[in-house]
This record gives sequence, structure tokens and C-alpha cells, in this order.
Amino acid sequence: PMPKGFLLGGIHIAFAVLAVSLHAAPSLAQVTGVIHAVSTQSRSYGSPVVVSYMEPVNCTLHFNNEVVNFGPSSFTKTTGTLIINFAEISPSTYTFQLAAESNANVSVLIEPGTVRNASNATNSATTAFFSFEYFAYPPSVMLRLYGFTGLKTNKLNNLAYLIFNSTTTYNNTDHFSSTFVSISPMLDISNFEQVDDKMYKFNFDIVKNDTAVDDLAIHCVSPSAGLPDANHTQFLCNQCPRSERCQIASMYPPSSVEYVEFPFHVVIDAVPALGMPGTSLSFFYDTLWAEVGLQAPAYARGPFFVTVSWSEALADLTAVQPVFDPSGPAVDHETLRLNLTVMGPTSFRVLVVPAGTGVLSISINGTEETMDLAGNTNNFRSNTKSRTGARVVVVYSAGPPLHGSLSFLYRRPFAPYEYGADVTSVFGSPSLAVSWDSFVTATRYDLWIEWGHNLSLPVVSNLTTSDYVFLEFHAMLGLQYIVGLRAYNIWGDSLVVRKIFLHPKVDVIADGAYKIIGLPMLLSQRQTSVQLHAVIRRNSFLSMNPTKVLSFRTVDQQVGDIDPCSSNSQLLRCTFMNFHVEVPSTQFLVFRQPVRLQFSFGRHGWEDLYFRPQLRYWEAYHEEWRPAVASCPLGQAYENWNDLHRIYTVSLCHLSQFAVFEYFTAPASTTTAQPPLRPESYSDPVLLVVIAGVMVMVLLLCAIFYIMRTRRLVASAGNKVIFRELGIRPVTERLPSRRQTTAGAIGDTSRQDDALELLSAIPAPSRPVENAHDVASLAAPTSSTAQVDYQ
Repeated sequence: PMPKGFLLGGIHIAFAVLAVSLHAAPSLAQVTGVIHAVSTQSRSYGSPVVVSYMEPVNCTLHFNNEVVNFGPSSFTKTTGTLIINFAEISPSTYTFQLAAESNANVSVLIEPGTVRNASNATNSATTAFFSFEYFAYPPSVMLRLYGFTGLKTNKLNNLAYLIFNSTTTYNNTDHFSSTFVSISPMLDISNFEQVDDKMYKFNFDIVKNDTAVDDLAIHCVSPSAGLPDANHTQFLCNQCPRSERCQIASMYPPSSVEYVEFPFHVVIDAVPALGMPGTSLSFFYDTLWAEVGLQAPAYARGPFFVTVSWSEALADLTAVQPVFDPSGPAVDHETLRLNLTVMGPTSFRVLVVPAGTGVLSISINGTEETMDLAGNTNNFRSNTKSRTGARVVVVYSAGPPLHGSLSFLYRRPFAPYEYGADVTSVFGSPSLAVSWDSFVTATRYDLWIEWGHNLSLPVVSNLTTSDYVFLEFHAMLGLQYIVGLRAYNIWGDSLVVRKIFLHPKVDVIADGAYKIIGLPMLLSQRQTSVQLHAVIRRNSFLSMNPTKVLSFRTVDQQVGDIDPCSSNSQLLRCTFMNFHVEVPSTQFLVFRQPVRLQFSFGRHGWEDLYFRPQLRYWEAYHEEWRPAVASCPLGQAYENWNDLHRIYTVSLCHLSQFAVFEYFTAPASTTTAQPPLRPESYSDPVLLVVIAGVMVMVLLLCAIFYIMRTRRLVASAGNKVIFRELGIRPVTERLPSRRQTTAGAIGDTSRQDDALELLSAIPAPSRPVENAHDVASLAAPTSSTAQVDYQ
């Protein structure tokens, strides 16, 4: 085929010659000119120059008349055309060179009426036209693989094309051939042909290394790592991460590795005739699939971009787009479609506009539609190794973090009298663990606890975890603790959440094995600790659940418990001491003996002179607070206030919600109390009759007792006869007479005789006498000991 520049130049030259022949014949006065250009700066041709590579074309202009005032400005030229080295040889002959600033068609001509001779005759028509193709740069060449859209092939037998951006054949000479082409590492080139003046084609076959696997050890190295020697090659393979390269001592792809992206190079030597230096065109033997990645900001408070990047170019880059998890805020998909921008052959981005605050989970997965330029897809159903995907999480804040939840875990040592306590649970110190969740978009937190009138713990700031433990936290029974959490997002917007913490229920053994039970502390209105003890006797209940357990828990108004402060009046004021007394799994319980509670306030825990503590229970049927002592029968009711030690004791015989109130008590009078009036005498005749009857009965009993005593004494007078019948002498006969004693012993003998007379009056023994010796021993005490006893 004829080059484009040659065709255009030929047409223009023929037109100029025709114009000269038509206008020169009638009159020699008309000026005409012809340009002759058959050489460049270093080459000569036998015909007008049609194409020039980086060399100005030498031109000679001949006029048929001598002209005046002619110069480079007399030419009309195309944009970028350069007229250089202009010189006047004679008034009718001029020389100059034509070139251009870039690859372009160079054209010059002289428009009508531009030049004139000495007779003031001008050219009545266009004259001196010349045109050619000028290449200011050497030609460049591209490589194309047949059947593929890129420089990658997954076939072993291939057809390749070399495409130049300018002609390689000009002025009837072909300046490019197969001698300038080779492949590295060495592959055979066959069937090299010229398709046209800018295109060539050839065949080549990929060769693999069939060396044993043991001899071709693959090492994963950094892409920046150098090669040990010229016999090693770095390439991508499925045995190393994509961020690294597989390195092997081979110039060809190993047969032992199925999935590779192995580099080859088409080497084109320098072509002096085209001014083209040597170049190398890379292509790959590619059986490895593409991998995808996602880039997005971790936090955003307005529309943001999500960028999808593939490890290599795809046949259809946007065939698969990001997917948004429905659990996050909604996304405007129309905005996604209208704001998709292709960043390059391997990446594109979309504009995301969420509908509200939340966490967006964005993902993308390769499919059979994601095909690289070598035809490898991510169809994981047919090849599980080709699976690829990416996921990013974006915390989007259209305002403060979303409302989350708080939870508590209170740990404390158990007392032995608590139900379910073991040996290991009675040691340690109490602590409160606070954890939180679902504060979407929050990045840091502040935590604090408030209770009582104005008590609180110091604020714990800048927490980045989802839990915190307050050590040495001694929670009180009957008290509401307000736990506050302030959640901040990364932009400084914050949200405050508060939740009430209550002391967990305390289950104590109520079978009487532990008579006095210490319960958790209470808080007084003076914000001091109040000791609470329960006194439980054995068999205090007529009916009880098998576990024999009493439960004490704090009042929880969130589940419907009554607020004692709603019953405040001038005579009755609520306190922080509010609790439930229950039996697990039992709604009704009959008390055999009351349970006594003792509240120890201490001197500083209760200072009010006119109010006293009073425990009351909630009567649900009548919807009123009643004194707890009134729940017990009259004989078991007990209520006492120790004003010295500030100890309040009360008995209760009812399961209910209890509250300690401040109850107004009138102050005692300072005047002397009047003596009580004398009670009236009894005048009821029935009472007098009863008293008279009782007195008569007493007299009759006394008379009967006297008669019986007298008869017993008479019966004992016959002992002497009995003694004589048994051969026993009376005592008076067996002991010496007072008249036979000495004068010094008269007093003692007299006292002894008196004792003997008392002894003779003693009644006979009730048991039978076995022998005379026993009788004698009983009747004749002669020792000094006996004398002392008688005295």
C-alpha cells in the first residue's frame, strides 16, 4: 500500500504542475514557482521526499521570473512547520530546509498575489506547493498477543504482533525485519511476516522447565530482593503471598508449579534507519488469577470514597462492585452508580453516601466474571484456590455514637451463712465490673458512679476498652448506684448513657443454725454506713421452702417496686434504706416466731432529735405503708430505739417490700409528771364470792394436814415395846447415868441426855432390820461426830 504522505504529496505536486501549465503559457509576466526536494540532511533519493525521520528536508525553489522582496514569510505553512536555513541563490532561486516540532504532515505553499517580479506582476494562483510526512521522534512499537487484550497469555502456543506508530517502509525501502527481534529467555520465533508498513507478526512457543521438584526449590522473597545470579528468576506464584515473589534457579517456568505469572521479554534491537533505539517489550505466561483489595477511611463523617484495587488488569474492571452489609446504615446506590470513576487499568472508586450513623461493612468477592487479561477467573466453584475477596469497615458518624447498653458483674466474698457459699468464696475483696456494647462509632469512653446525695467515684477517662473493673467497691444494700458512661466518636461528638446498679440479692440460711446474720451495709441519710443484722431462731416458720432460705434484695423501681419517697409527708420521710424480704419460689409464709432486724446507726448516723427510724412494709391490698412491728401478734411484737447508741430494733412477721422511714416523735415534756390516780376498789360481788371460796378451801387443807401429822406422831410412841421384844435395851439403860459422871462432865452429860431423848423420838426405820448388830449401830452413836450432828 502507498503511504498516506506520499499520496497527498503527489496530489499537491500534480495540482501545482497543472496550474503552472495553465497559467505560464499565456503570459511570461505571471510569476510561478516550483520546489524540488529529493534529499534530507544525510540521505538522497531519486524522487521527491515523502517521509523523513528526524531529518530536515532540503528544498530548492525556482521561479520563472526574478522576484523581489521574497523571504520565509512569503510562505503559507501548516502549524508546527519549521523553515530553517533560508538562503537566496539568485533573484529566481532560493534554498531552505523544512522540518516540524512533532510528528506531523509538513506543507508549504505561496498564496496568490504574494510574490511579484520587477514589472510588478504577481502570481495569480497558488504556487510552490510542497508536502511530506515528518517524524520528529523515532517510531515506537507495541506488542500484542493474539486472542488476549493484554500482554499476558495462558497458552503455550502463541501468535504475537509488533505494531509501530509510524511506517517502517518509506521511499521504497523496508527498514525492519526479523533480524531485529528475539525473545528472552530464548524462545524460538517462527513465521515472521510483515502485515503492512507498520505491523509484523510471528509465532512462538512457551517452554517449561521439567526439572525435578527437589532440584527447583522455590523461595518467597521480597520484590526488592536482588537475584543471586543471572540463572535465577523472580515471578508470582500461588505458593507465596502476592506481596512477595517466588524465586527459583531457572530461566523458564517450572512444570511443578501450576499457577504462575512468569515474565518474558521481546527484545527489539536498534534500527538506525528509523532512528529507533533498542527496546524490550515484556509479556507474561500467566495462569494465576487476580486478587482484590479494598481501601476506605476507617472513620468518616460525610460522603467518602471506596477504592477497589486488583492485583492485575481485568477484562472488565467494574464487572463486580462493592457490597454493603444490610446491618449498617443504608447507602444510596444511585449515587454509587453516578459517581464511579476508573482510576486505571487495575482500580476504580465509588462515592458512598450513607443515610445515617453506623458501621458500614463493605466487601467484594471475585467471581467467574472477574477475568484477568490472560483469561484466568476467580470461579472458586471450579477452582477453590482462585477464591479472593476483601472487606473493610468504615465507622460513619452523622452525629454522636449510637445508644449502646451497659451490664454489671459484682463480685464479693460470701459469708458462711449465705446459701450456696463455698470455702473459696469467703476470701477476697469486692469489685464491680462494668462492661458496655453497641456504642456504634465510639472510640473512647469516660466512666463514673454516683450514689446518695452527692457521693461519687472519680471519673475514669479515655477508656478504649469495652469494660472496666472498680476494685474495692463495697456496694450497699437498698441503695441505687447510677453508673454513667460518656461515649465519644473520633470527631469529639459524645453521648451519655446512665444505668442503675443494685446490690445483688443476698440469700441467707434461715433454719436457725446461724442465729445472728450480718447483712450488707445500708446508707443513712447522713451518708454514713448502717450495720444491719437479722436474728433468726430455729423453727421460726410454720411453712418453708425446702432450701430454708430468706432473700434480701434492694428495691428495684424499674421492675415495678414502690417508691417510698412518694409517701413523704411532714411526719414521714423516706431514706436510702429500702429492701425486699422474700423466700425463693414462695409467695406466702406463716411465721411461727418473728424475725428481728437491728439497724446500728452510730452516734453520727442519726442526729435528728425529733425524728426516729421506723421500719414499714407495703400493704399492697390497701396500698399503704404500715409499721413492720404491726405485722406480728401482740405477744411477739417488738420495737425499740436505743437513743444512746442509736440502735433501732424491730420484729417482723411478714414478707414484703420494706422501707425505713424517718418518723416524727413529739419531744418529751420538761414539767414534773403528776402521780397516777389511785385505781378504784373492786366492788363486784362475784369476785368477793370467789375470794371467800378460795379461803375456805385453804383452811380445809390445813386442817387435813394437821390431823394426818398428829396421827403419825401417836403411832411412833410404840417403839419401846418393839425394842424390848427384840431384846434391845433402851438407850437410858445402856448409857451411864448423869449421876455417875464427874463434876466436870455434868454439863456435857446433860446435853448428851437431851440428845438421846430426841433420838428416842425418831420413828423406826422403814426397811426391815436384818440383825441385832445393825440395830445397835443405828441406836447407839457414841462418836464425837454424832454429837456434832445432834447439836
